[in-house]
Amino acid sequence: MRTHFVPWLSSHSPNLESQGHPPAETAHPQLSEEEKQALLKPKHMNESYTSFELPLASDPELLEKYVNTSGGFRMGKLLEHLDSLAGAVAYRHCLPTPSRLLISTPATQTQAFHEASHKAGIYLATASADRLDMFGRLNRANMRDLRFSGFVTWTGNSSMEVVVKMQGSRSPSEGGSEAEGGEKLWDTLMLGRFAMVCRDSTTNKSRRVPPLIVETEEEKKLWEISGEHQRRRRETSKMSLDKVPPSSEEARDLHDLMTQVVDKGLKQIQGEEIVHMRDTEISSVQLMFPQDRNLHGKVFGGILMRLAFELCFTNAAIFASKPMRFLALDQITFRLPVPIGAVLRLTSKIVKTTRPHDGPDGEAKAHIMVRAEVEEVETGSRLETNTFFFTMAMEDHEPIGRTVVPETYSEAMAYLEGKRRLAMGDAMRQMYEGGDAH
Repeated sequence: MRTHFVPWLSSHSPNLESQGHPPAETAHPQLSEEEKQALLKPKHMNESYTSFELPLASDPELLEKYVNTSGGFRMGKLLEHLDSLAGAVAYRHCLPTPSRLLISTPATQTQAFHEASHKAGIYLATASADRLDMFGRLNRANMRDLRFSGFVTWTGNSSMEVVVKMQGSRSPSEGGSEAEGGEKLWDTLMLGRFAMVCRDSTTNKSRRVPPLIVETEEEKKLWEISGEHQRRRRETSKMSLDKVPPSSEEARDLHDLMTQVVDKGLKQIQGEEIVHMRDTEISSVQLMFPQDRNLHGKVFGGILMRLAFELCFTNAAIFASKPMRFLALDQITFRLPVPIGAVLRLTSKIVKTTRPHDGPDGEAKAHIMVRAEVEEVETGSRLETNTFFFTMAMEDHEPIGRTVVPETYSEAMAYLEGKRRLAMGDAMRQMYEGGDAH
C-alpha cells in the first residue's frame, strides 16, 4: 500500500478524542450540492493513513506519563491511543483534509478537525473493537520508542474497518536500532481492528461514507481480509452462547468439571487451587467528567477501554499474586453511549484460566470479563453499555497456581465463552505470526 504520512498527531498531544471545546451549538451549515458530492468522493487507502510516535525510550519526561507501578508501560493508556487513532483515521477518510492541517500545531489541527466535521454535519463513533493482539514485550528491561499507525481497509454503506498497528523501536541487542541511512528499525508489537460508523449530527441516523478505491494487489488482499473478517464476525455472533446452547463436547467437558468439583469435593485440579468464579469479582464506581467527552458530547470510547483494562489488570494481579501482561482484547461492542455526568460501574471477574504448555503461545492465561454499566442515581437502575474481554498472560511459562470454576448456569456460560475466546485468540495470533503481520 502507498504510504502518505500526515502529521495529525504529535508525541506530546497524541489523542484525537476531541476533548477540546467543541464548536458552539449552532445549526449546521447547509451544504451545497458540490460540497455534498465532495464528501462522498471515493478515496484511496493511503489517504486515510495516519501515524504518530511516542518517544518513550528517548524522552524521560514523556515516559513519566506512561510508566506503571512496576516500571513498565500503562497499557490502558496505549489502548486509549489506539482508539483515538482509529477515530482520526475514520475522520480523515470521511472529511476533506484542510490544507492547514499539514503545517499547523496540534491545537490548530484539532480546531480544524472540529470545524470540518461540524460543517459536514457528521460524527463518527466506535461501533466495536474487533481484536487487539499483543505480540511483543513492553517492560522496564525492554523500553522502546513507539510508533502508532492506521488506515481504512474496508467500507460499507455507513461503516468502515480501520486497521491499527503499534510498533516498537528495535534495540541494539536485537540487531541494531537503525537501518542504513540512520532510519529507525521497528518491530510490530500490536495489531488491531476497529469498526467505525458514521452518523448525522442532527438526526443521529446513518450517513454514507466515501467508497474505498482498491487498485493494487496488496490493497485487494487487505480488502478481502477485512471482508472475510466482517463475515466471520457475523457468523460468530450467530453462534454466541446467549443465542444457541453449547455444543455436545462443551456440555460434556463442563459436566466432567462440575462433577469433579461438586460431587467429589476437590480442592485442587492438576495441582492448582480451585477458586469459585464469584470470588474473583471486583468492581469500581466513578463519575464521568466533561474532560472525558468526545466530539459529540459523550464519553470517549478510549477512556472506557483504559478504565476497563486497569480494573482487569488489578484483578489479574490479585488473582495471580503478581502482575500479568496484556495479551489480547477480544471483540467489544459499544452498545450505548455513556453520557457526561453518568455514574459508571465497572465489574470484573475471571471466567477461564489455562495452564502453561510447550510450543508457541504456551503461557498460562487468564480470560477476564469486564462489564460496564451506567447507573441512574435517582432509581438505582443500571444499563449495560459495554462488555470487555481481556486475555492476560503469565511471564516465562509460570503457572498461575489457581484455576477458576463456575457454579451457576450463567457462570458456566461465561466459562465456556472464555474457553472459546482463548482458543480463537491462540489461532489468530498463530495466523498473524505465520503471515506478514510484521
